[in-house]
Amino acid sequence: MEKQKNMPLIDAEKALNFIQTLEYTDEEGILYLEQQLYNLLQKTPNDVNLLVLLLHEQIMHNRGRRARTIAYKIWENGGDLSAVSEQIYIDDLMNLGLSDMAGAALAPYIADINNSIKTHQNLLVKYAVYSGSMSLLSKLLDYLPDTREYNILRDWIVLNRDFGVSNHIPGIMERLIDKVQENMLGFSFNLYNDREFPDVEFVFYVDDGITNYDETKQLLNTQIATYCASHKIEDLINLSVVLYPISRQKKLVIA
Repeated sequence: MEKQKNMPLIDAEKALNFIQTLEYTDEEGILYLEQQLYNLLQKTPNDVNLLVLLLHEQIMHNRGRRARTIAYKIWENGGDLSAVSEQIYIDDLMNLGLSDMAGAALAPYIADINNSIKTHQNLLVKYAVYSGSMSLLSKLLDYLPDTREYNILRDWIVLNRDFGVSNHIPGIMERLIDKVQENMLGFSFNLYNDREFPDVEFVFYVDDGITNYDETKQLLNTQIATYCASHKIEDLINLSVVLYPISRQKKLVIA
C-alpha cells in the first residue's frame, strides 16, 4: 500500500482500483485519494466518473454535506458514466438518503428485472429493502437462488403479509430515513432467524453529527412505534435499527 500511495493516479481506472483497496479507517489513504482526485479533476473538471469517485471518497472522509453537493452536481450535469461508476453512484445515492434520485436512477432496471438482475442484483435487493417495497423484493427473489440470506427475506415477506403490514413498511422506512438523512453516509441491513422468525436489522452509518447512538436509535424506534400506533398495527418485533460511525463500514464492493 505504501508503494501504491507514492504513485500518482493518472486516470479514473487507476483511481477506481485504488479506492477498492481502501479501508474506511485508512485516513492517510483517503486523504491521498482525495488529493489525487482533485489533481485529476483540475485537468478534466467535467469527468463524471472521477466525480463519482470523489463523491464516494467524501463519504469515506465523513463529509456528508460535501458528498451530497457532488451527488446533486452529477445528477444535474449528467455525463457518460461507466457501468461501474453508475453502480457506485446509485449505491451512494441510497447511502446518502437521496431516495427519490436512487429510485429514478434504478427505474429502468426495475422495469427490466429479467435482464438487470444479472448485473444489478445487489443494488436492486438493497433498494427494495431500503424503500420497504415488499412487492419489488418478492419479484427480485423469484430470480434469486435459495441462499440463507434470500430465504430469510422470503420469510420476512411472508411474515409481513400474514400480519397485514406489507403496505406499511415503505412508510416506516420513509420516516426512518427522513430522521437520519442529514447525517446518513451509508445503509445496509443484517438478517437473522435465530428467534424462529425472520428479523431484519436496518443499519445506518452516520457522520459525526450524531454522537449519541443510543439516543438516536431510541428516536428511530419511537418513530416505528408511533407509526404502528397511528395505523393501528402491532409493533414490528421483526424489524430493528442500529447506527454506526462510517468507519465501521466495509470496503467498497462493486457487484
